[in-house]
Amino acid sequence: MDMMRKCGGFCTDHEQRKVWGMGVLYVLGFPILLLMIIIGGLKAAPPGEENPQCPAEPNMPWFLIIGGVGIAFLLIVRIALNKCFRCIKNNDKCCDEVMGCFCEFGCSMVYDIFCIILIVLWMITVTWWVFRHRVANELYDLIGQENLDSFRFSLGDNDTIHNIQFEDPKLDSYCDRLLYELSFALLSAGWLVLAGALIVFLIGKVCYSIICCRLCRNLEGREMDENEEEVRLTQHEHNKLGQSTPAKPDFI
Repeated sequence: MDMMRKCGGFCTDHEQRKVWGMGVLYVLGFPILLLMIIIGGLKAAPPGEENPQCPAEPNMPWFLIIGGVGIAFLLIVRIALNKCFRCIKNNDKCCDEVMGCFCEFGCSMVYDIFCIILIVLWMITVTWWVFRHRVANELYDLIGQENLDSFRFSLGDNDTIHNIQFEDPKLDSYCDRLLYELSFALLSAGWLVLAGALIVFLIGKVCYSIICCRLCRNLEGREMDENEEEVRLTQHEHNKLGQSTPAKPDFI
């Protein structure tokens, strides 16, 4: 029952969904980014030099390093911006509660869209560079070699697609097993985390706040709760004063 109530609260309570949803994504996302940076740093060769760790895709470690550092930076900036937006919203001297709420929502939504676009573009590019060496035959069978090659050349992709192997370092199709398998797994996990982030974004911001207009209703609800609390406190004070006032004696 407790688990069902928590799941129901996640779907209906905006604050709980925002905290738990984004918290889970951060907990899953930052370890993936850290692994990308570590593995890339261990297997990378200096820029401009050949990489004996992976001749099939020599820049793969740098893909991981740049992606891990860049996405981590975007997430850290988002956390810092949320802190700043909340401080501004809670400061009555800067703006009232309504304007502060709309300012926080609008700025965070614009930044989230900007980050999602950058991350999706990076994920698509790097996923193709890594996955093509494992699914090349399947793509050729599905699309046709001529059609796929013409599409690649139109995008400026003139690299050779290898059937990746982990045994003979002398061949151009060689790649370190740890580097390639972890890159493959981390990119696959990254797509799952990105899908979760998109679901939280669509439910929390688009559906809940915009389509259902819950952003304004939450403000109205908080104002009503504050007014009801003030009325209760006033009635309580009146009751205390009435009880403490001594009764006047009756004279015959």
